[in-house]
Amino acid sequence: MADGKKSSLDTVANIAIILVCAIAAVVLIRNQFFPPQPPPRPGQAEVGDTLAPIKQALPAGTERAMVVALSPTCHFCNESMPFYKKLIDERNSKSSPVKVIAAVPSDQAIQEENQKFAAAGVKPDQVVKMDFAAIKVPGTPTILHVDNNGKVLDVWVGKQDAGGEKQVLKKL
Repeated sequence: MADGKKSSLDTVANIAIILVCAIAAVVLIRNQFFPPQPPPRPGQAEVGDTLAPIKQALPAGTERAMVVALSPTCHFCNESMPFYKKLIDERNSKSSPVKVIAAVPSDQAIQEENQKFAAAGVKPDQVVKMDFAAIKVPGTPTILHVDNNGKVLDVWVGKQDAGGEKQVLKKL
């Protein structure tokens, strides 16, 4: 009788271990191939949002634009200057109609960013002052890919790694 109970207990334990291993394998595989997307930050622009201040800032005839939100005090923005140059150079080489617009938080920042752009050989189509809260920019740098109505098509927050840079460049 004791052997029968032990055998049943062993069988139940083995089944439980197999189930736990199977669940762990499913979770690991799901996270590896389908990583969870971080939730948007409070006040962050999301795909589908229409941002009136951006629409108003777009040059006439703009089909789509990359709005790059920058701040003079942002070291990640400064470190990203070579990517912004690459973005504009690739846009020009493809004859893409996508405009590249730098958005900054103040009039003084326009002057500072223009100096940084000149030093880095970066020539955005326009540098404009924008209220970052109104365009739902949680921090800098942020890149908003928008259409001619200011509708957000894509959002990239922070300094982009090589994969993020490739995603941005594909949208040209």
